[in-house]
Amino acid sequence: QTYLLLGVLLFSAGTLLGIPHGLSKRRGSPAVTELWRVAHLSTCLGGISLIALTLALERLFPGQEYLVMMPFTTAAYLFFGACTLSGLTGRSWGNDRTMPSVRVIYWTQIAASVASIIAVFLFIILVLGLSR
Repeated sequence: QTYLLLGVLLFSAGTLLGIPHGLSKRRGSPAVTELWRVAHLSTCLGGISLIALTLALERLFPGQEYLVMMPFTTAAYLFFGACTLSGLTGRSWGNDRTMPSVRVIYWTQIAASVASIIAVFLFIILVLGLSR
């Protein structure tokens, strides 16, 4: 139930990020609008992914789904944080990494990517254990 709730909360946060996305369209900065679009859509997709993965993994690996869901959930929330910070600052991980805000965005994206890789690795281990 916890991961379903976290998925719904993340989806809701992503939906709310549509507000700054829409407002940024009026301000005339295509780069900032793009940052908010990414934050809005990727956070919604992250929430939907958590919901779908929770339902699937609960059926495939009852009692063990948390092994995959912990790092996936961590990754989804880290990406949410990084994308939201990008929208707020108007900078992305590809900007000058000597800037403090860009450095935080960059390393948060890296941490999220590592958590995603760990989740996939653990999923593969569970699948290999299932086939025995």
